[in-house]
Amino acid sequence: MSDGVSGEAAAAAGKERSKLTVNGEKPVNVKREEPAGRSKEAARPAPAGRGGGAMEKYLGQEGILASKVEGFESRPGQLEMAQAVFQAFRSSGTLMAEAGTGTGKTWAYLVPAILSGKKVVVSTGTKTLQDQILDHDIPFLRKNIDSGLKVVCLKGRRNYLCKRRFLEFCYQPTLWSREETGLIRRFQKWASTSNSGDRSEIRWLPDNFRAWNDVCSSSEYCLGRQCPEFSRCHLTRLRNDAARADIVVVNHHLFFADMALRQKGLDGVIPEYEAVVFDEAHQLEDVAGEYFGIHFSSFALGQLSRDILKACGGADKADFSAVQAVGKQLDVLSRLFSLGLTQAGKGSGRFRFEPEKAGSDFAGVCDQIVHALGELPAMVKPFEEKAQNLACAGGRASELSTALTSLIEQKDQSLVYWQEVTPQGVFLKATPIEIGPILNELLFSNVSTVVMTSATLSVAGAFDFVRNALGVPAGGRELLVHSPFEYERQAIAYIPRRFPAPNDGSFCARMADEAAAIIEKTCGRTLLLFTSYRNMHEVHKILEGRISFPLLVQGQKTKRALLQEFKDRVESVLLATSSFWQGIDVPGEALSCVIIDKLPFEVPDDPVTASRLDRIARQGGNGFYEYQVPRAAIQLKQGIGRLIRSSGDRGIIAVFDIRMLTKSYGQVFVKSLPPCRIVHSLDQIDTFLRGF
Repeated sequence: MSDGVSGEAAAAAGKERSKLTVNGEKPVNVKREEPAGRSKEAARPAPAGRGGGAMEKYLGQEGILASKVEGFESRPGQLEMAQAVFQAFRSSGTLMAEAGTGTGKTWAYLVPAILSGKKVVVSTGTKTLQDQILDHDIPFLRKNIDSGLKVVCLKGRRNYLCKRRFLEFCYQPTLWSREETGLIRRFQKWASTSNSGDRSEIRWLPDNFRAWNDVCSSSEYCLGRQCPEFSRCHLTRLRNDAARADIVVVNHHLFFADMALRQKGLDGVIPEYEAVVFDEAHQLEDVAGEYFGIHFSSFALGQLSRDILKACGGADKADFSAVQAVGKQLDVLSRLFSLGLTQAGKGSGRFRFEPEKAGSDFAGVCDQIVHALGELPAMVKPFEEKAQNLACAGGRASELSTALTSLIEQKDQSLVYWQEVTPQGVFLKATPIEIGPILNELLFSNVSTVVMTSATLSVAGAFDFVRNALGVPAGGRELLVHSPFEYERQAIAYIPRRFPAPNDGSFCARMADEAAAIIEKTCGRTLLLFTSYRNMHEVHKILEGRISFPLLVQGQKTKRALLQEFKDRVESVLLATSSFWQGIDVPGEALSCVIIDKLPFEVPDDPVTASRLDRIARQGGNGFYEYQVPRAAIQLKQGIGRLIRSSGDRGIIAVFDIRMLTKSYGQVFVKSLPPCRIVHSLDQIDTFLRGF
């Protein structure tokens, strides 16, 4: 559950759940949520006094929400954070606020945003959190604080149906499988009647519905004002709504995609704003890095080839013969490009991209690709009116040619150049080694108020790491609001004193033994988080048949389906890796124990990580202590945060990494644990459980 979204409404109603019973959770998709008849000039609720007084009026023990909402409980931490956010809106500048689980941070920034009178962008870590804010918090706050509040939710544009592409699809559908064919009629009915075109409306559509790629509003296919459906376009209409909104809710990917467009001098998709609030701000360094680099892939090249051939397929072949020839050539070249890098001997994974080591054949293929892409814009120009999709092909070809040339030449030393081999193709990327200077220039120097919040922004109580990584200007305010939960009573942390080191050959076997013992004590209800697939699969093999509870393993089903089964089968045990460490919520007693195999250090030879470590070393620092330890500490806090989600929860945290007790840096991780009692024997877990 995202703290403060549907959780806020539950808290307001006084609903709590118990988790433990002994012995027996490129731009633009827009979703509107606004009332009719409110002009921009309509006054928002007038704040009482300055700073804290205004927030006390709404969130205090005798405030407006307390008087209107049965069961509302004023929380000191929430009020303190709201006061700090409101002051940041009034005085400008930056605020970094860590708010422990249960603080109610969503209301702590939404209420000040409503009262600020400013155009505010709220950027979240996930699309799910966007929808929850819009569907749960905004209607509630509108009803009780500002009945005329206008809010719009923007997502990445691939989340939206393109009317022009949908009509073309109906004329010439691509049917990928028998299962998809069976859904086409239902899908077409939705597409023909939807007022928003938002894919999230059709929850019955499988995540892997490939035909969606043929009808979504991807930027590569957008004709802009030249599109015959422009006046009826979902995005055109909803962008206009966003321009009139008081609050615009986006996700981090859209926010930085928009900022990257503006950096290039192009029009952004998010309207002008005066303040921004980043929820789940611990993700910003990684997400921002994706949008200020360079990308090229065999997949994108092959997709361009397929689109060219499809656009030419229904026309006079004589007219399009030259364009078709280039389309076929690009298809062959995309395969040779993939082959050239996969035969370099590195296989799947992420590696530095060193074109000089790929051989002369690969260099020759790249030259041919650049040449073919360079020919396309002039070749397709005469046919743009006959085949509208060709109007997009020229621009896409130019972008791909520029990207590949830059990746081969590697002139920008502020970037790290790397390659990744996946089942979808070979990807070449260049990522900024430092994201801080970019954000300092484009974000903090241009936006008057920037609020960053998360349950995990500090490392051992200090904000230095995140501040430096994001380039946050000196002098900004910092606030650490502790969770209202009574961790001393609600949880214990088990760290065994004697245990094999993570690199010991017996580690997984010993972990499986101890995990099995704990799982029996908690009657299942356990989430095991691993730092690698290898450890996950090895422990799974050992546990299979040894415990009497259902075993679920990441990869068996989609993430959504796996989580739902884990919630429904209360005594089940779920084994998972990185994508389950954050952003998931398992309410109630289905999750009573979180077991973590080892400290989540990033692989030091990952090309991006290695380059950042090299930069710190060149500056005379220690990359391990200054970069790897802080990032691992934040990730550990995220994983542990899956356990206690309400004041009624009880549970056990177990970390099987002896380094927390034997290494000097281990204290950083110990200090990053919630303030619960640390125990070192399984008998002490029994004592804890007998107390409930």
